[in-house]
Amino acid sequence: MFKANDRVVDICMGISFFIAFMYGAIMMFDSTFLIDRYDNPSSNPDTQTISIFMFWLGAANIGAAFGVIYMGYKGLDRAYFAYAVPLLFFFIIWNIAPAQASGNYTGIVLLSISLVALIIARSRSGFPSNPFDIPKADKYFGTDDMITKVLLFLGLIGQGFNVIYYFVRPDAIIEDTPVLSMSVEAQQFATAMMLLSLAWVISLLYQMRAGLSMTMISVGLLISTIYFVGMINYMITSGGTGGNPLIGISFTFFFVGSVIVFFRNQSKA
Repeated sequence: MFKANDRVVDICMGISFFIAFMYGAIMMFDSTFLIDRYDNPSSNPDTQTISIFMFWLGAANIGAAFGVIYMGYKGLDRAYFAYAVPLLFFFIIWNIAPAQASGNYTGIVLLSISLVALIIARSRSGFPSNPFDIPKADKYFGTDDMITKVLLFLGLIGQGFNVIYYFVRPDAIIEDTPVLSMSVEAQQFATAMMLLSLAWVISLLYQMRAGLSMTMISVGLLISTIYFVGMINYMITSGGTGGNPLIGISFTFFFVGSVIVFFRNQSKA
């Protein structure tokens, strides 16, 4: 598997897959499991708000797990590590406050194990040991397809905007979404969404220099599909009330853009 012919790489990537898939499944389908285990007696957050954020982060975890499966067939991809390693590091730091408040450090331990596993797999993959030694493609994103370039540039701009806007209005995603309620925990999850966007910025910058990655295109397609289907389901069940038009537009663009980029470059998959 992974075209590495190395059992250690197989084991490390398997560990990373298991942790990502486990958290993704729990967050999306049984969020109360985590809410109960990270309960802070001094706070009483709205569980619906936390569940919505967990669904979004759970989709990102499922996407990361799918990326491991994709590489199992196609081979290891530096762009995936450029995305997953910073993201895991960000989330380890992000987990410190909830862990201290609840006394539950399981998340930090598991994320640390996954991070170490990815670092070991990368170190044995044959990639340059210096992560900043990035090969330069002949063209931006390594493609002549202008539509692909434009969509990826727009994706980079959009994710960058999410990061910058968070520092301008940290509570914007909560205050501008009627179905979400403000709390300390909700604000922490808003920070997590910003960190997810930051990881995508890093990945897209890497691809802009080294060439587009079908691993990450596939990961983005799966995540965007989950977001889009979840949004449609919410609109149907809620009658279209309580949503955030900006989030709806973002999810729709993410989905449509991912579909177009995937099918215009599927020959490279």
